[in-house]
Amino acid sequence: MKIFLESNFKLLGSHNIDSIDLDCLEIPVRDFLKAMSHRSTKSVEYLTDDGTDVDGLFQVHVNGLMLGLCEEGLNTVLRDGDTVAICMNVLEGCCGGALQGQN
Repeated sequence: MKIFLESNFKLLGSHNIDSIDLDCLEIPVRDFLKAMSHRSTKSVEYLTDDGTDVDGLFQVHVNGLMLGLCEEGLNTVLRDGDTVAICMNVLEGCCGGALQGQN
């Protein structure tokens, strides 16, 4: 399955990575974020230590919707073709403005 990526920082060590292929048909956001942390070239953890929330340094959007507004939260299931945006809160704007104006 292919998940499209957006970010306002280097995901997986490059600004040129716009998608990731996974060997599954679907995956909960929580497991996706763990996989992204594991594949990162830096020691980046997108979840809190107990794994119950997104670390306060980041915002996560699924298909343009803030994760906190998704009914299932971290248990939201990603499927082929979905878009996940992982943005650092310390930078102005999310994903270089890619998500501005989306609710």
